[in-house]
Amino acid sequence: MAQPDPEAVWPLSGAAQPAAPSAPAVVAVADLRATNAAAVLAVVRSADPHPRLSELARATNLSRPTVEAITEELADCGLIEVAPALSARGQRSPGRPARRFRFRAHAGFVVGVDVRPRSLTVCLADLDGEPVAVRRRRVRADLTGAARARAVTEVIEEAMAEAGADAARVWAATVGTPGLVDRANARVRQADNLPTWADTDIAGILRDHLHCPVAVENDANLAALGEQWRGVGRASPAVRVEEEGAGERPAAESPSGGRRATTAAERPADSSTRRQEEEPQPDPGRESTGAMVDEMVFVLLGERLGAGVITGGRLLRGHHGAAGEIGFIRFPGPPGTSDSLGSPDTPGLEPLPAAVVTAAAAGEADAVNAVESYGRRLAEGIAPVLLALDPALVVIGTSQFPTPETAAAADILLAAARRHAHTLLVDPPHWQLSALGDDGVLTGAVRFALSSVEVVLRTRPTSLVARVRQDGAPG
Repeated sequence: MAQPDPEAVWPLSGAAQPAAPSAPAVVAVADLRATNAAAVLAVVRSADPHPRLSELARATNLSRPTVEAITEELADCGLIEVAPALSARGQRSPGRPARRFRFRAHAGFVVGVDVRPRSLTVCLADLDGEPVAVRRRRVRADLTGAARARAVTEVIEEAMAEAGADAARVWAATVGTPGLVDRANARVRQADNLPTWADTDIAGILRDHLHCPVAVENDANLAALGEQWRGVGRASPAVRVEEEGAGERPAAESPSGGRRATTAAERPADSSTRRQEEEPQPDPGRESTGAMVDEMVFVLLGERLGAGVITGGRLLRGHHGAAGEIGFIRFPGPPGTSDSLGSPDTPGLEPLPAAVVTAAAAGEADAVNAVESYGRRLAEGIAPVLLALDPALVVIGTSQFPTPETAAAADILLAAARRHAHTLLVDPPHWQLSALGDDGVLTGAVRFALSSVEVVLRTRPTSLVARVRQDGAPG
């Protein structure tokens, strides 16, 4: 059984962190130096423009000699560097202007992994969360857990080789997976659609391979985090947009560098889903736009149905880590239709057939009715969940609508779900389609891994690079 890394902290796991023991405060010299280094690094990362020594001293209330010594140490560790000096006209100055310092996001990396029955995707990202290398591989659905773990390791190696990064510079990793995950984020408890995956210690295998903290997390939970971080959940104005515009999907940068969402110009005009041009358009691909939504439910529509719940700004994982498993809900049957889209006698909702999605996007009446029925069933099934949680935002995952040509079908489903939910809820939330599309899980995995590194950057940043200095050996 996988054991969690005793030094790893996963701030986004939803689990409460243990309180520090109440004891007299004793600060060692090394601890004080680490705290000062973290303070200086935080200013370097956040200041715009890049700060000078005098500005760092003022911002941290440290003496200039102390700040100078710390910047030298951080530069020696590779976490910061002297920024190129530019004149007012954008040319390099011939004199010797005061040095300015900037953060080196490529000093280290994190790994995000999206494991699915038929595919594996790995993203190697820098310390700003920007993708450096993304690798994808198709695999057989009947692959054993051990073989799947070997494939994950191989794809990670391919991404590292593409970026020219060795294992010593990978500081945390997170694996997104279908199924139930324990509260310690150390093992997969159950994954019915991945043979023997729950018997495979993927966290331990990667920890031994990369020599860094490794977490596993449910895919819907990670998709929720990804959408909150760099999707529609990042731009808070979206929650206040008129309901008439809820079907519109703003374009967002994905870990693979593409843009998954479509624009209104790329789909048929529809007065029920067209956003008025004067409404503010959030840019979910930029962290600086708005605050993250604190109360959100992400519904993962794919081969299986799941949900990620964020409340109070954190994941809601439940006593056993099974919060959000809406695939076990028995959804109402579609009245007056055939049983082709699932039965109320079996839990969950079967995915919409691809042919139905394509036909609905083209406006075929029977297919449109089927997609609308699916949306109403979804809304009715999760209405008790929404009544209990009272989220500000419900985000619908769009992996069943993977191309711009099928985007209109996603709008139809969303509009039907939103209209029906409005009749069932006391305070209806805002509904929106995912901005990250198929990359939501991968984006969330990067975010989850990065949160562990951020803890160290905020407390003892120079400790992260010790392992790099030891000829690549784990620190």
